[in-house]
Amino acid sequence: ELIGADIRRFVANRKDEEAACAMMAGSNFAGIAFAWARLGNVHAMSHPVSAFFGVPHGVANSILLPVIAQYNALADQGRYEKIYNYISVEKEPVNNFKPEMLVREIRKLNEDLGIPSCLSEVGVTEDKIPQMAEDAMKSGNIAANPRNSTLKDIINLYHQAL
Repeated sequence: ELIGADIRRFVANRKDEEAACAMMAGSNFAGIAFAWARLGNVHAMSHPVSAFFGVPHGVANSILLPVIAQYNALADQGRYEKIYNYISVEKEPVNNFKPEMLVREIRKLNEDLGIPSCLSEVGVTEDKIPQMAEDAMKSGNIAANPRNSTLKDIINLYHQAL
C-alpha cells in the first residue's frame, strides 16, 4: 500500500521527502515479509536473468511481474483487486474486477516508471532460456508460487516475457 501509493511520485521527484519516507517504510515492511515467506516465480526467474545478462534485479523483477501475474491469475483469491487498488491511478471503486485489470495496471506502472516492456529490450536472448529455466527451477521460490510451475511452464513464461 505504501509503495503503490507513492512510487510514481518518488520516481518523478527523488527529493519528495514524504514519498521517500513512504517508499522506505514500504520497502522495509516488504523486506520483513519476504524474509518470512518465499517470493515465487518472479524472483526465481529474475536471478538467472541478472546472472546471464547483468540486468539489475529490480528491473528483471519488474519486466517479469506482469507475465507472472497473468500466469498466476488462475490462483488469485482476491489479492489482485487489493493490489490493483494500491497501484492504480484511478481511485474510483471498480465494478466487476478481473485479474487482467491488474496485469494491465502493472504494465502501465512499468511504462510510467521507464521500465523496459520485455526481456529482449535489456539484451536477453532466446538461446539462454532453457538454461535460465533450469536455474530458476532450483530456487525454493518456485515452490512458493501461488500456481504450480513445471520446467516447461518456466520456459514458456520466459518466452512470453521475451
